[in-house]
Amino acid sequence: MLNLLGEHICRIDAKGRLMFPAKLRRQLDKILHHGLVINRDIFEGCLVLYPKPEWDKVNTEMTQLSRYNRKHQLFQRKFMKGATIVNLDASGRLNVPTALLEYAGIDLSKSNEIIVSGLGEKVEIWTVEGYGKQVLSDDTDFDFGNLAEDVRRDIEPGNAN
Repeated sequence: MLNLLGEHICRIDAKGRLMFPAKLRRQLDKILHHGLVINRDIFEGCLVLYPKPEWDKVNTEMTQLSRYNRKHQLFQRKFMKGATIVNLDASGRLNVPTALLEYAGIDLSKSNEIIVSGLGEKVEIWTVEGYGKQVLSDDTDFDFGNLAEDVRRDIEPGNAN
């Protein structure tokens, strides 16, 4: 089971190549040869990078959707839009597709710094601003303790999600 950890400020060049953090590469060492899949996040304006074995698990979940249900098909189309198999080059760089850069608000003409963050079985790729607003925000109305209690209740046996 993967448990990818760490927040890294990284650089992305004018061609959309991300220098992937060496510490995350080491955490992925045993499965990196399978490749990676990059896609849009379904809740936030960031990108998600899955090791191929984890993406295969996601695809297995997708097969549970009915091809005869319009809502299921729409979800599958929207979710899979932009999903791309990628590999690290010999220099440890990852080429991020232009459409995904645009989705995540990564403007190569303005800044070349992004945040790459391990999140369990996947890696998130954020603009510095987006990460600051979503993750690092000191919003005084937000109570992390309450969120933790809500999530705990959601995963307790017998509770419907």
